[in-house]
Amino acid sequence: MNEKAREVALVPAQSNLEVALRSAVSLWASATTSESGRRADLLRDKQRIIRSFFKYTGKLPSEIESADVQSWLKALEEQGISAGTCYQHACLLSSFYSWAMRDPEIGQHVRRNPARLARPKAPKPYQTESVKALSDEEVAALVAAVKGRAQGGDVVGKRDYALLLLYLATGLRRQEAIGLRGKDVHLGGTLVLEYRAKGGDYRGREVREPQVKEALLDYLTASGRLYALKTDAPLWTRHDRAGRPGEALTSHCFVKNLKKYAREAGVEGFHLHRTRHTFARIVSEVTGDITATQNALDHQNRSTTRVYVQRIAVKKDLYSNEVSKRWGD
Repeated sequence: MNEKAREVALVPAQSNLEVALRSAVSLWASATTSESGRRADLLRDKQRIIRSFFKYTGKLPSEIESADVQSWLKALEEQGISAGTCYQHACLLSSFYSWAMRDPEIGQHVRRNPARLARPKAPKPYQTESVKALSDEEVAALVAAVKGRAQGGDVVGKRDYALLLLYLATGLRRQEAIGLRGKDVHLGGTLVLEYRAKGGDYRGREVREPQVKEALLDYLTASGRLYALKTDAPLWTRHDRAGRPGEALTSHCFVKNLKKYAREAGVEGFHLHRTRHTFARIVSEVTGDITATQNALDHQNRSTTRVYVQRIAVKKDLYSNEVSKRWGD
């Protein structure tokens, strides 16, 4: 067989391998991702990460060694990817191999998990810059940047402004706020939200700050969606050309916008979870009470709250003035 004929013969085989790998990654992602408002985002991101690994190595799953995984993680670090994100990528790769080994067909070709030994040590929770609380100056700058776009009449700016104020004023988790439906919002003297908290329980939360309510009504009025308040329609929707009218806003899309605002405001390393840590910092500073902070954050375990407080709060001085009276001038 001449060289040209050999190349032609190899194309279908290579194509079939790529199709089979993409199919396996898709099946793994679907099998390991639970139903939630973020499922579509998670499926996309998980598949992208695993496919990028095999594209980097240029090898089949059965050919991968632990050294290949270590090389990939090192390359990610050199690109500026944080230790926490690298660890997450390694965990996803390990999950893919564990799933593949259990599959009746794929397991015949994949006998070991090369990612397990190569996986780096897990970073300590809540200790990275991505969850560092914003300073008061950073909060003001970020809010001003988003408010500027909202005041310009842009409906996306109005939506992002209302949602940012909601995150900052309540400390809600990502999905708790982004997943709200119209019927979950009750407008009386104050704004009251009903939402599904972490763990699946439903909670109610009052928001007394009038700016949050005003910003929400401004957004719904500008988008012609006040009717949504009494329906099961998503509270936050997309208004870009790529999204269908009335399509629910994804957290991925919102965070992407927020990072742009943060760069305009000079806020480095912004991540949405920093709004929750900022809320925790302020509650802790105002109350000086870990129980009050725990309740505000809706934490089941006080030890989780303690990690937040140790990371972000400065303990108030309540006694030094009194003590100084004992030692005199």
